[in-house]
Amino acid sequence: MSAGVDDLQKEKCKLGVYHAEKGERGMLSLQDIKAGTVLLHLPLRLAITDHPADQESNEVMFEGAPWSLRLACKLLREKAKGSASPYHPYLQVLPEHVPSPLHTFAWEDMPDIEVPDMTQQLHHASWLLSDAWPRLSPEATGGASREELEWAVSVVHSRTFGTAAKEGGTAVHMLLPLVDFLNHGGDETECLPGDPFAPTANVRWHLVAPPSDNPSEGFQMHLVARQDIPEGQEILLSYGDRNNDDFFLHYGFVPLRNPHDDAVLFQDLTDALDWHYKHFKPEGLANEADARILYQAAAEAGLAQERPPSPEDNLTAAMQEQEQKLRVYPGALVDGRLMAAFQHLAASQGQEPKKAEAAVAARCQQLLAAMSPLPDDLKALAADPWTEQDDRWYYVTAAQHYGVAIQNHPQTQVLLQGSTPEVAAPPVQSPALAQQDASSKANAENDMPGVTSTTDFQKGVLTPVRRLALMYRSQKKMLLWDVVLQG
Repeated sequence: MSAGVDDLQKEKCKLGVYHAEKGERGMLSLQDIKAGTVLLHLPLRLAITDHPADQESNEVMFEGAPWSLRLACKLLREKAKGSASPYHPYLQVLPEHVPSPLHTFAWEDMPDIEVPDMTQQLHHASWLLSDAWPRLSPEATGGASREELEWAVSVVHSRTFGTAAKEGGTAVHMLLPLVDFLNHGGDETECLPGDPFAPTANVRWHLVAPPSDNPSEGFQMHLVARQDIPEGQEILLSYGDRNNDDFFLHYGFVPLRNPHDDAVLFQDLTDALDWHYKHFKPEGLANEADARILYQAAAEAGLAQERPPSPEDNLTAAMQEQEQKLRVYPGALVDGRLMAAFQHLAASQGQEPKKAEAAVAARCQQLLAAMSPLPDDLKALAADPWTEQDDRWYYVTAAQHYGVAIQNHPQTQVLLQGSTPEVAAPPVQSPALAQQDASSKANAENDMPGVTSTTDFQKGVLTPVRRLALMYRSQKKMLLWDVVLQG
């Protein structure tokens, strides 16, 4: 790691790598660090990269291969070189296992996810890899096995940095030693979805061009302290403001207080309007032609809320598909396209906008009806011995908040034409916890029924796969329930 990496060869380094008991790795500050301090200078020549003009990959990869597959195969080709590869020291410290559900979930584990959109994403990602494998030559993969390719893809998805292209999108994807040891420190809410949030990352990265008088020096990545960092504190870097889907699918963890999470209601406007016609068909339509005219106008009202495309977007087909999905967000916020379309339909019948809100809530409750009860998930996670103390307090608080709110809501069932979603909430004996400071957390938990051994909370250790599924789906259920409960 001494190949031009500054700040690791001084008598007293600023950073150190730690290995936790449960297998996690990360970096700590070894001294007090002032805001603005450059912690690492990393020459980009150390990176394993992929870009559209990469001659080596263009020669051995099939046309149209996605960047992740191109970079994964390049990683495998370097690995096949053994100690002859200049990246050998870096390859030796890469994780042997990435807990992504792409590689840890068996078919029998899939129902535990309970989120149709994520199940679809998992199936699609698995299909892409299965489709690519027979098209890859041994020259492309370095003679690796299918299992080794899956490992390389998981490493790439969970450790890659990207640089922006002038025309939009990403110019270069790269695996860079050392900096990929940093754990995620994203924005976090105080507790529940919709609460105020604050950043937890204490460092940021940026690229620095070589000096004009020495262009051969090449670009560098600088890791810079965003704030004063005391000795012994973990160094955290934000992986980006994104929903939990990407973290779950590619990283194998779920941020608990992520203010950028969302829940998908419909795949696109057509899907939403088809659903509305089935369950809330307006009265008085003379024929199907009138219905088509009305719903076409509703679609146009929704599309009018879309942000005009920009040349800088440069979205891939997969990204465009994600953009079309209609979602709900923390604080019971609803995609503006969906609300505009449903409000147009309500207005056509002389109804108040609240009718559109009720339709969205009905969709949320319809999705919830196909899932297990949210309080049960939260209680199981709180009782799991592997849950950290602060996370345990979070699950206990959320279980009580949503358990009481669901039980006391005046209408826990939404009637849809042709279906009646069954949504049953188990009773929660204690009232929802108010905000608590750190000093009161332990006492609050001891007062919670069932936290340690009572029957209110499920007992037993969750398997890693089931724990990850419960963590992911419980966050989605909170977002859906917030929409239902605000009515």
